Amino acid sequence: MPENSSSANAKQPVGKRKIPVVFWLLLAVSLSLVMGTVLLSNDMKHLKTVGHYFGFDLFPAEVKLPPPKALPRPTPPATFTFPLHIIEPPVAQTASTFLRTWRISGPAMCTALRNAGIETSDWAAASFDADTFECIFEHRGKREKDQLPNSIFVIVRGDAAGAINNMRVKIINPETDQNAQLDPNILRIFETMLRQPQWLDFHETLNAIKNLRDIKEDGFGASINFSREVLNPGRYNFTLALDATSGPQKRTRNYFSDRAWLQSPEPTVGTDLRPASVSIPADAKAPAESQEHPH
Repeated sequence: MPENSSSANAKQPVGKRKIPVVFWLLLAVSLSLVMGTVLLSNDMKHLKTVGHYFGFDLFPAEVKLPPPKALPRPTPPATFTFPLHIIEPPVAQTASTFLRTWRISGPAMCTALRNAGIETSDWAAASFDADTFECIFEHRGKREKDQLPNSIFVIVRGDAAGAINNMRVKIINPETDQNAQLDPNILRIFETMLRQPQWLDFHETLNAIKNLRDIKEDGFGASINFSREVLNPGRYNFTLALDATSGPQKRTRNYFSDRAWLQSPEPTVGTDLRPASVSIPADAKAPAESQEHPH
């Protein structure tokens, strides 16, 4: 038996040695690691190349959204800086006040009186002073027995530039109606003088003059006075003047002086006040100032 077994083993051919499976696994893993290292190296440049070669877009380009628009910056709040003198207490030495001004010139006032039927003279220099300009009207009635003759004297006085200083009227023994009210044709003088300056706050003046009642009104530098003479009951004097008397009024007048400001144009006011019939005689004239009517 031993001989036979030895002979059987001697007859078997010698075969190739088999490679273990583990080897192939290790080889596959090693190759995968190498290929992965190559493909992933250099920021995966080779992997992108291979994918582009086979038509695969392995890493599509990222869609970059536009940056959000910046919101508009809010406008900073407005700031105001007040000068110190606004919040400081007022100083009495620099205070001013409202002050009236003439809204009509001397020549225009004379024209308005003529349109109302009062035939004043032209605006011209006074005989006693070349710097004073004026227009006047005077009418004398006839003396009847012991009564004073009725007469009217009107004067508008100012300067060469046409600025009015004052307006005055003197009436003696004026004609009245059955209600003891002033004759409308004489009252028209005062209506014109009070209407043309456009000072609308002197409400009672004209009514008092109409009833021959004494009245005195003042306001913002303007002074209106109509009064009966104490010693001569039949004589009445009217004065309309504009004069800055207080310190604040003087400061206002100096600030708005014509030397610093352009002269404002005269307002357009209807001056056609001529009545249908005027009782003042046609032969009334405008001579120089009479000594009988001091002014």
